[in-house]
Amino acid sequence: MPPNFFIPAFFHASRRGLQHWLLYFALTCAALTLASPAQAQTASDTGLLRLLSLMQQRLDLAQDVAMYKWNTRAAIDDSVREQQILDALAKQAPEYGLEPKLAQDFFAAQIIAGKLIQTALFKEWTNKSQALFENPPDLKTKIRPALDKLTTELLMALAAAQPVLQGKDSQQTVELTMMNASVQAGVSQTVPGYAAAWQYALSALSKSR
Repeated sequence: MPPNFFIPAFFHASRRGLQHWLLYFALTCAALTLASPAQAQTASDTGLLRLLSLMQQRLDLAQDVAMYKWNTRAAIDDSVREQQILDALAKQAPEYGLEPKLAQDFFAAQIIAGKLIQTALFKEWTNKSQALFENPPDLKTKIRPALDKLTTELLMALAAAQPVLQGKDSQQTVELTMMNASVQAGVSQTVPGYAAAWQYALSALSKSR
């Protein structure tokens, strides 16, 4: 069982609680910086928070993807396209100062996390005989462009966060950032599968250390 951290009440309200948690964590980082000047990493902390925010934004699109696939009866898994994405990322990674494998591992985790949400939603919709959704965002014209934009931003943020992820003295900062017990408290009562997906998405950060 994870330790019981202090969790502000607004975490339980909606998925916006995660955004509030990010702000809460930023304040925590600031307090730690004041308490330990020798370990001050304000710029790195900001970069890490930016990365987390973008990871959340990517997960937020999973519900739209699920609705589109539900309406079109498309499969959740698309291994051919996923491999094409990962191959392209391996080629792009050096442009951002990233190792190809690091970029591939990170995005593979984000893709799997998104599919965890889609799978949980499909299960729920099947159980309640969900009808087709009215006018969900189009995959080709709305969702994929948004994902492509986030991919570029995530590559930049992942590169910017490397100093704190790889730093030998950054363990405390990284562990605070990955307090997924607090994060789960903000999302577990909203979108099905979101808490588990967020935990899986976060696992990519520990692999990059």
